[in-house]
Amino acid sequence: MRLSRRFPVARVVLRSAEVCAPPYISIYAWALLAMLLGACATSLRPTADSTSPLPTATAAAAAAAVGVARSGVGSDGVRVTLAGPPTRIVSLSPAITEVLFAIGAGDRVVAVDRFSDFPTATASLPKLEYSSPSPESVLGFRPDLVIMVTRQKPQVPQFRALRLDVLYLDEPASLDATLRGIELLGALTGRDAEARALTTSMARRIEAVTAALAGATVAGPRTFYELSPDLYTAGPETFIGSMLVLLRARNIAQGTTSPFPQLSTEAVLAADPEVVLLSDAASAQQTAELVAARPGWGGVAAVRAHRVIPVDPDLTNRPGPRIVDGFELLARALYPDRFPAAAR
Repeated sequence: MRLSRRFPVARVVLRSAEVCAPPYISIYAWALLAMLLGACATSLRPTADSTSPLPTATAAAAAAAVGVARSGVGSDGVRVTLAGPPTRIVSLSPAITEVLFAIGAGDRVVAVDRFSDFPTATASLPKLEYSSPSPESVLGFRPDLVIMVTRQKPQVPQFRALRLDVLYLDEPASLDATLRGIELLGALTGRDAEARALTTSMARRIEAVTAALAGATVAGPRTFYELSPDLYTAGPETFIGSMLVLLRARNIAQGTTSPFPQLSTEAVLAADPEVVLLSDAASAQQTAELVAARPGWGGVAAVRAHRVIPVDPDLTNRPGPRIVDGFELLARALYPDRFPAAAR
């Protein structure tokens, strides 16, 4: 199976050529996961303000500024035009931060949101609030590009009022959109080749998993993806839901209309999931034993078959370069017979 790449919404202009980039569907917000899980905030640091020391751009970053103008259209339809690849980037999304480092533009990042904790190089960067970053604090870093996402959308006009160049992107709703987002950021930062190499590698790994499932004649397992102990889950239109679709899992939230619905205990028990994926294992200390001890859960198929499985939310909930690791992790959890590494 080949990924479709059928989402030509945002565009990047390089010289006179246009590169299609992802349509980021505005339903997946990091803030929701932060509220439900707290999983991405393993080590919170004080919020940076305008008095924080300013990181200096490296020689490599300075050299990157020499080049053609870069122009990109965000999810809000606003075009951002830069004289050259940016050298002082503020990233307000953990996934965006990971992308920038993965494509070799990490040396140009001067500040990040407080949930950006990967790679380890982010530890030394000033941290800003995620849900409600201060425009004045961001201005103090003298950025030539600020990247904002769904949760921060109401604040975008405030940032632009300070004459900051803001690229606004809705959070992606699929693996396909995630790949296109990487290519968009590669084009804007002058790391086109690196971004394409990364997405090509990711696409091959994704396709290897889907190819292994292509001959399956039996429907995948009924699956409950738990975001929190109070039974919030990922609906079919989220990018977590889209991964479950690619993996042929039967999401028990399939009939819901909310991106992240809260199911009742009765609804989960009636659906009788065959696999329960705990993305709240670390953040809420949930375990298979605790799930089995919940009233009425002892008879759930997943509990009886010992298929209540913790998953790393930094891999499965973050639409960045490591999402392919999360995709493979989910594949092993759902199909240990086809992907034996799950037994390790």
